Amino acid sequence: MEHHPFLSFDDGLEITFSDLKRKKNGSEYITIYFEQPNPEETDFYSAQCDYPGGSFTNVVGYTDRDLSRLWEHVAKAGTLH
Repeated sequence: MEHHPFLSFDDGLEITFSDLKRKKNGSEYITIYFEQPNPEETDFYSAQCDYPGGSFTNVVGYTDRDLSRLWEHVAKAGTLH
């Protein structure tokens, strides 16, 4: 599975997305990945969600407030057709 670049921000946030996937019911989706350097350590904050219709999974380091901000990017991606 390949990650395709989508957006990069000055604060180090990188948003990438997967190849198109198919669920058992035949519906299609992508996984959106978020990764950002942890400013206090040498590791990264990360999270992912399936789009459309997913919630955040594999969350490392992000707070609920951070995830709300990231969700705004997911919502914007849905308007790009």
